Amino acid sequence: MGNMTPAAADQTYSMTAAPIAANGASVGVDNADVEHENLDSDISSEYRSISRAAIVSMVFGVLGLLGLWESVFLILPLLSIVFAVVAIFNIRRFPRELVGGAIAKYTLAASLVVFASGAAIHTYIHQTEVPNGHQRMSFYDLKVRSRKSQTFYSEKAAELDGKRVFIKGYVRPGDKRTGLKNFILVGDFGSCCFGGNPKITDVVAIRIVNDQTVDYSYQLRRIAGTFRLNKQPVQIGEKDIPQVCYEIDADYIR
Repeated sequence: MGNMTPAAADQTYSMTAAPIAANGASVGVDNADVEHENLDSDISSEYRSISRAAIVSMVFGVLGLLGLWESVFLILPLLSIVFAVVAIFNIRRFPRELVGGAIAKYTLAASLVVFASGAAIHTYIHQTEVPNGHQRMSFYDLKVRSRKSQTFYSEKAAELDGKRVFIKGYVRPGDKRTGLKNFILVGDFGSCCFGGNPKITDVVAIRIVNDQTVDYSYQLRRIAGTFRLNKQPVQIGEKDIPQVCYEIDADYIR
């Protein structure tokens, strides 16, 4: 080393320094790649989507509260329960892609309570709503179910003619909507409120014989009175329903 010239020393230094610099640059690049990968991983873990089934379940759960009001709406909390179960299953299956498990679980619990409560309420109402001395009748009873029938009215209607009956349905809107003493009762919303065209056996003409009156609304009505079967359809003066074969002289309106 004592006889090494300055030029040789510089050459030796440069040869040893170059790998160090190269290694330093390589280490720096490797560290940057690791940090970039970690950042990408953190970003991807933050961007998980909310389960659509959980959102749908929550919507049906809120609407399902209507089931406490009318039994027909109990289908809504039932649908909420189904979608909540689907959401929980999907979130457990894809935990890195979906969130919303808490929403689904709380909605599932709430919908179960609403469905059970609504079912209990409407079961109690069904067992106690018919006034004494009356026979329950439904619009299904009034339909002609056999194509071989020789009459346009049902056998059940003939059986109930002149008897005290109880029936539930909806007031079909007409020209007059308040203070009604006479109106058409139908069995569903389609025939009632959304432009349906019911058959003659799908409607009952109600004539209130006491001092009560009815206003048109979406409310389910409970009617009791004497049932009349007209074996020859009668004119009632309604624009959309000119003739009826079923009538009730009602003295009980709820």
